[in-house]
Amino acid sequence: MDPRSRSFNPYTPDAGVRPPALVGRDRELEHLQSIITQLQAGGTERHLLITGLRGVGKTVMLNEFENACAEAGWPAESKEVARESAVAVLIGRSASRALRQLSVRAKVGDRLRRAMQILTSFEVTLPGGIGFKLGVDALPGHADSGDLADDLRDVLISVGEAAAEAGVGFAIVLDEMHNLGAADYEALIMALHRAKQKALPVAFVAAGLPLIPALTGEAKTYAERMFLRARLGALPVEAARSALADPARGQGVIWNEDALEIAVAYTEGYPYFLQEVGRWAWRERDGIHITRAAVDSAIPLAEAELDESFFEVRLGRLNQSERAYVHAMAALGDGPVSTAEIARSLGRKPEAVTKVRESLIQEAIVFAPGRGELEFTVPHCARFVRRRY
Repeated sequence: MDPRSRSFNPYTPDAGVRPPALVGRDRELEHLQSIITQLQAGGTERHLLITGLRGVGKTVMLNEFENACAEAGWPAESKEVARESAVAVLIGRSASRALRQLSVRAKVGDRLRRAMQILTSFEVTLPGGIGFKLGVDALPGHADSGDLADDLRDVLISVGEAAAEAGVGFAIVLDEMHNLGAADYEALIMALHRAKQKALPVAFVAAGLPLIPALTGEAKTYAERMFLRARLGALPVEAARSALADPARGQGVIWNEDALEIAVAYTEGYPYFLQEVGRWAWRERDGIHITRAAVDSAIPLAEAELDESFFEVRLGRLNQSERAYVHAMAALGDGPVSTAEIARSLGRKPEAVTKVRESLIQEAIVFAPGRGELEFTVPHCARFVRRRY
């Protein structure tokens, strides 16, 4: 019987989906587990900010943390930060869900009831009449001042105390963190800082594009000491090989050595690209072998899929000025490029294209890795621009 008739394609080029072989992220996974272990035991551990380009597995790490929290009995739910998101609503909803879970698992003690009352008080400061329907009266004078940092502090401390009373912790998990406004970010950091000073089991893990560290430093000088920053990038060569070879081997299919070498070289070890090339190579395989010929056929198929579903969805909405800017940027190379050089190639002065540059940063198409530099937020994006435009 043809092995293809009794096997499934093990590669998962889907946003935020755990790859079949989660490799090359041991250090980050260990820290995520350490957060739970340390806080559960009454100790302390730094919060974690996971940064990286699109498609490197940031959301997968958040999902792994959420799963680890569930195993430890911690209430946790990952929330995605949209551009219009208000941190008060995000934290309020996370806190509400946590308190509901705690009320089901454990007897409602004094601290849990108090936390419910404080969160009910917090409702009065939220926009749009958002409510949490906790079925308790508000506790006046707590989380209702209208000062975001103070009110968030009251909420986090009260939920942290309720979680500690139940013998667990409370985890806040946010994705696309770079979309959070500066004032909201500063208020959240101040509230987290106060909860940490009280040695409460409140954990914060967030992921986003590489501009997060700059936002953190701008928010509060002490913030950098509160966070461990994990920058995810391409996988090392051996990990990239494992990401391709291990899932196939589990189904009795072998990657030929030259096929692996070509696939890893083309993808440069970026996790999303590895999954896309693996998916097409699996379809093109010869029986129980993934050959060089299969990879040679897979790469243009994967590239066409990436062009439409990964690159074009981000760049296709650019206006003419923005497209001209990214074209000039891509023409200068694949890594960080000088903003002065981009302007020069457009025949403009740097200050004349500032609005275009800022618009592209706002749209999360590019980011500034250093002063006077820009880089695409998506790996291989410069190649795509040169190829398509």
